[in-house]
Amino acid sequence: MKTRLTLWFLWWIHWLPLRGIAALAAILGFIAAKSRGARTTRINIHACFPELSPPEKDTLVRRHLTALIQSVLELGILWWSPAQRIQRLVRFKNVHHAQDSDRPIICLSLHTVGLEMQGALIGMHFRGVGFFTPHKDPLIDEKLRASRDRLGDVLMLERKKGLRPLVRAIRDGRLLFFLPDMDFGERDSHFVPFFGIPAATVPTLPWLVRQTEARVIPCACHRLPHHQGYEVEFFAPWDDFPSADLEQDLRRMNQFIEEQARRYPEEYYWSHKRFRTRPHPDEPYFYRWPQDLG
Repeated sequence: MKTRLTLWFLWWIHWLPLRGIAALAAILGFIAAKSRGARTTRINIHACFPELSPPEKDTLVRRHLTALIQSVLELGILWWSPAQRIQRLVRFKNVHHAQDSDRPIICLSLHTVGLEMQGALIGMHFRGVGFFTPHKDPLIDEKLRASRDRLGDVLMLERKKGLRPLVRAIRDGRLLFFLPDMDFGERDSHFVPFFGIPAATVPTLPWLVRQTEARVIPCACHRLPHHQGYEVEFFAPWDDFPSADLEQDLRRMNQFIEEQARRYPEEYYWSHKRFRTRPHPDEPYFYRWPQDLG
């Protein structure tokens, strides 16, 4: 019942302009920043931005939660609005980097609040393939899959089925929208600096490139000012990737993600426990409540 009420609410507000959705998100974000639910966000920002004063950190926490809530409220646009509206709200920058390639493409990106908007526009312009973990709520999972199906030719592959189907799809010419900035646990992970903190990082991207001879084209999504929507920016293809040094390749990957997260810090997914897995099992749990956070 709770999920159905949520879907009804998202359907109702999808008729609003972005400015109206943003106003509602600002109220909810202010409330969320005061709640215990802000714990992970607050700890991540405290750890990654030691140069900020406590009031500046508090402001960034509130801005992030507002942006995150706004992105959830905007899901109704992706689920029910005409494709023409989405094309008006999301635009490409330097998309020629992804159009001029004579090889398969893997778009390296990062988890930001514009993730779903970014994926929707890419799926509308390219034959795509996505690699995902099903949502734990079957109704929400059904909506997420249906929105991708209706907006473009995107093949969605479940992570638990392994990488072989993904390799076949890339070799078949499907563009992979790949986001490696999650903590997938200790297995197969290398601990590579992210904001100066060792972070469990999977070597999937270099492996996929070797298997498919794909070209890595970084891209990132950010919100445009004055409620104009989103911009998906593509960057020049990476040369010499992968190299003979796996650690260096993973550092390069994390460095790009960090650079983009620093450009628009309120839009990065600070609500994810990126540093949950630690290099040494005797380290204290990263997401305990630090004393200096009060």
